[in-house]
Amino acid sequence: MQNIETVTRMLHEDHKIMCAVIKGFCADDGVMEILEDSSCDWLASSRIEDLAKLKTKKTRLLIRLSQTCEIKEVVASSEASFESECNTIFLLQEEAKRQNITHGVILAIDMGDLREGIFYKYLNEVEEAAAMVIQSPNLELLGVGTNLGCFGGVITDAANMQGLIEVATHIEQKFSVTLPYISGMSTAAMEMIENKTMPPRVNHGRFGEAWLLGFDSVDNRRLAYLHDDVFLFKAQIIEIKDKPSQPVGTIGGNAFGQHVEFKNEGMMKRALLAFGTQDVAYEYLIPLDENIEIIGASSDHTIINLHGSENYQVGDVVTFKLKYHALLHLYTSRYVKKYVV
Repeated sequence: MQNIETVTRMLHEDHKIMCAVIKGFCADDGVMEILEDSSCDWLASSRIEDLAKLKTKKTRLLIRLSQTCEIKEVVASSEASFESECNTIFLLQEEAKRQNITHGVILAIDMGDLREGIFYKYLNEVEEAAAMVIQSPNLELLGVGTNLGCFGGVITDAANMQGLIEVATHIEQKFSVTLPYISGMSTAAMEMIENKTMPPRVNHGRFGEAWLLGFDSVDNRRLAYLHDDVFLFKAQIIEIKDKPSQPVGTIGGNAFGQHVEFKNEGMMKRALLAFGTQDVAYEYLIPLDENIEIIGASSDHTIINLHGSENYQVGDVVTFKLKYHALLHLYTSRYVKKYVV
């Protein structure tokens, strides 16, 4: 609760909307109870299944572009969605008319990260999509939005935020409308939010990693004013043995077709943990015990170097902090038990 309230307060101080992204924990009921009582304004997910299960008074936003096969669910289970394709906008209008409701649309604008959205330089395409929404009686053009940092690693800065504002202004002048939201903020924008350099017109953001894990992957930065242990992963040791640090025998590919090289460190006290890559990519786990080193993993086992420690026994539990990638995987795995404490 402390993390979500801290980020929300930072945004509210600048008169901006806090939209909490819930896909990282698959809209888990236990976490959602906490979030529902928080001060955040909107809830967002890339999965319509997450939004459909919510019982909330907050605005629900689908942040992945709608699939044409799920238009009915999008209209029924979200108040707004990010869109960039005219054909999808047409289908949303038809479905919203059938359901006799108004659905909000935020036009997705690609400001250079090269994932979703109309490329910002193609204003004729922006106009076409905006016109289709404006002319649709059951749709409302809520604004424009962009995603940065998730694919191309583009950092949010004054230049791309000003570019997004210019796209919004172009629409407003072309169609004599006012766009209530410019959604340009995410965890990748935390430095601008901290320094209060985010332009006033950029007034809406979707945040996940910051409040979930207290981290900003784009800047590879721990956010010191937020907790980084909101989510922890615990795994049990099922074997401890002294073994060589390098495999013995003729070496080929492993179970995943990878050819892995191992440094010769002599004999090693190795422990097996009861999880593997089917559950999570170990590269995104951070052991609380800094003396533990993750060596590698197969589909069901993860191998760690105990560095000769005598403190561990079979049956003990090893605890990890998580990076965002790990949180996504662990919550998706049905083999990992989830507890809210």
